[in-house]
Amino acid sequence: MTSPTPQSERRRATRALAAFPVKLSNQAGADPAVLRDISELGLACVSPQAIPEMTLVGLDFSLPGATEMHHVKGAVVRCEALRAEAKGNRRYDLAVYFTEMTPVTRAALKNYVGKGKRAP
Repeated sequence: MTSPTPQSERRRATRALAAFPVKLSNQAGADPAVLRDISELGLACVSPQAIPEMTLVGLDFSLPGATEMHHVKGAVVRCEALRAEAKGNRRYDLAVYFTEMTPVTRAALKNYVGKGKRAP
């Protein structure tokens, strides 16, 4: 019997650790999510809002050290509740697969990921 392939070996793109805010634009007035890691294909973040899997979302973010705001579209591919730190303080582990982005954003992400610390 074979073992399942570890998650890191199945990934199609290198991921870089990240800890900057990203606004999920379909959640008007919501606090921003905080990235855990990012690649040219998607991102993982911790969000104060649950978003059902397969929901299309807009994402707005600025990469550290840059002033340009990037606007990307994607689909939520994972939403799992994290252990609540305090009563009423529920947070969610979200993963988003990018479905649309400009060539400028793709180049900026490639540069950021190439220079960043690799995510496990």
